[in-house]
Amino acid sequence: MTTPRVQLPEDLRSGAFTVAHARGRGVTPKRLRGRDLLAPTRGVRQGGGGAVELSTHARAFALALPPDGAFSHLTAARLLGLPTPTPWPGRDEPLDVMRAKGRPRVSRAGCVAHRGLETRRVTEVDGLRVVSALDTWGDLAGIWAPDHLLAAADVLVRRGLSTPLELLAWAEQRRSRRHVDDLRTVARLARAGAASPAESRARYVFWSWGLPEPELNVPVLGHDGGWLATSDFLWRAQRVVGEYDGDVHRTDRRTWQKDRERRAALEDAGYRYVEMTDSTFRQAHHREALRLRLGRLLF
Repeated sequence: MTTPRVQLPEDLRSGAFTVAHARGRGVTPKRLRGRDLLAPTRGVRQGGGGAVELSTHARAFALALPPDGAFSHLTAARLLGLPTPTPWPGRDEPLDVMRAKGRPRVSRAGCVAHRGLETRRVTEVDGLRVVSALDTWGDLAGIWAPDHLLAAADVLVRRGLSTPLELLAWAEQRRSRRHVDDLRTVARLARAGAASPAESRARYVFWSWGLPEPELNVPVLGHDGGWLATSDFLWRAQRVVGEYDGDVHRTDRRTWQKDRERRAALEDAGYRYVEMTDSTFRQAHHREALRLRLGRLLF
């Protein structure tokens, strides 16, 4: 006969708690080793039911961290909702934690320690101390490729957290940092009109090819002044429209049909229509074909 599991005190049944606190409430070491509990880090336990989100994992981990630390780098970017090169893979990804230079490094499994918090601003996200979005953007230079830095910069500008000039000023004030040239370039390219990280990365590629800068997500009008479409990329003088289609444009029939109608209307009005997808940029031969086609159409 299976022995019923000992219930935790009611206030420990939701959320995370320290082992020391639980022991003070009379919870035995054996109960704290129960399979229904996760151990986010040494000295912390958390209910193991259901999927664990990053914010939940970080909040549990923070119980074991010094109060003067803050989450930084990739962890901060994820908590702040900035676009990241990959989605959060789960609790196996170490958390980035930063303290001031004069303080001891955080030495704990499950996290990566950084120093320099004294030169960063700290904000609060869901009760967690997190390095500010602008400082996080700068810290990721050299870790992320420039096109991903641009995707994050576009979000900062679109949310009103910064302007391209402020991004550039921030980079200029930190000339001694490595990879500051990437930050300067990205700051000059950041635009509020970018609607998605994929569009931002595509725009970085256009810049690297030396193409004219397109207008972003603007209405395209016909000869009679009537609305035809809102284009991802518009090279107005050359009458070229570029559209970056995500997978929904393929899998949703209604979206696919609207795309066909929009393309026909634009071409009837004299616009050249250029379709792009993720594979256009990932596969070398498609990428080169796009470069050559845009070059022919824009010059």
